[in-house]
Amino acid sequence: MAEEVVLPPSTGGVRSRRARRMQRRKKQAFALQLTSLMDVLIIIVIFLLKSYGISSMGIVQSDKLELPSSKAPDSFGEGMTLVISQERITVDNDVILKFQGDAKEKKFLLPEGAVDPANPEKGILPIYDALKKKKDDFDLLASRAPNPEDAAKKWTGDILVQADKSVKYDLVRQIMFTAGLAGYKQFRLTVEKQPE
Repeated sequence: MAEEVVLPPSTGGVRSRRARRMQRRKKQAFALQLTSLMDVLIIIVIFLLKSYGISSMGIVQSDKLELPSSKAPDSFGEGMTLVISQERITVDNDVILKFQGDAKEKKFLLPEGAVDPANPEKGILPIYDALKKKKDDFDLLASRAPNPEDAAKKWTGDILVQADKSVKYDLVRQIMFTAGLAGYKQFRLTVEKQPE
């Protein structure tokens, strides 16, 4: 009887397949995984946007407005801006009324018809009308939202008051009273930060 000789399988075919696979990997260019890179970039952008909203607010100061100075720390949020400059009163950059007389005298005289003499408890009429219109616009947009109750709760009624440092407190009080009648509850007086 003849003996069968069993030879080990040839490894040349396996090596050649492995060598070919390695050659293909070397020939392929480096592929950048954009999905994970985009995730990281989106997270960074969201973080920057969130931290920007929390940072102190940059206020554009007109040439006819001198804010009082303070050493108080930065802490005010978002809101509608009401500016009492030496010449006029503006709400969100819309001129509401102009003072009578020369701005250099800094008398801050309201024009005739701005306050109803028969009903002085109504406040300053042009300011009331402008603020009430802004609130009514917000209420209209909130009523058209998918969930009107939640949208209406977002109304904070905040006003950032920028008043020239020579404005008499009586006028600021009268304007704040008028804003309260229009539905605004929170007032923040804006000042210029003193260098430390």
